[in-house]
Amino acid sequence: MSAREQILQRVRAALADAAGPPLPPPSISAAVDAAGDLAERFKARLQAVGGECIDAGHGAAADAIVERLAALAVRTVALGGGDELRAVAAALQRRGIACLPPTAAPADLFAADAGVTQAQWGIAETGTLVLDADAATARAASLVPPLHVALLPRDRLLPDLDAALAQLPQPVPHAVTLVTGPSRTADIELQLVVGVHGPRTLIVVLA
Repeated sequence: MSAREQILQRVRAALADAAGPPLPPPSISAAVDAAGDLAERFKARLQAVGGECIDAGHGAAADAIVERLAALAVRTVALGGGDELRAVAAALQRRGIACLPPTAAPADLFAADAGVTQAQWGIAETGTLVLDADAATARAASLVPPLHVALLPRDRLLPDLDAALAQLPQPVPHAVTLVTGPSRTADIELQLVVGVHGPRTLIVVLA
């Protein structure tokens, strides 16, 4: 047996007898999530990355979206897909705000004042939205207009990314967008600029 093999054999023997390190205690965030405080954690994380959260409550999301967009003088909205946006579209049209369907021409989508989408999931740990383009056509409406408003049902909040990935259908959809705050970029001098490659403003409406 060579010297190398003798060393490796001693290492294997030592590892076999060694006890593994103790498991770390549960994190505070996990304990908070287990207590059902996902909404508060999501709102705090979203605000920390520059987003705005409106806690509309059940049945009041459409009115909350309309009032916020009207206050911002929005005249044209690019809509994502999904049944939950029908009530939003009807409320916007009653207020005189034009709604563009997901199939609208690209030039019209780029000219829209805002985009309104339905988020499939929200990640409380990071304040991130999960937009599944197969479940609701949302890619253009969430990325092109300067203002993005996302409708997020409270029961779609999840504690972390692992939980969100576990909810995605298999095989994974061809386009899944993760949105964490407004669009940001930094040039070679590390000057942070918001809104160059996407929306400058992100508003999440919890329903």
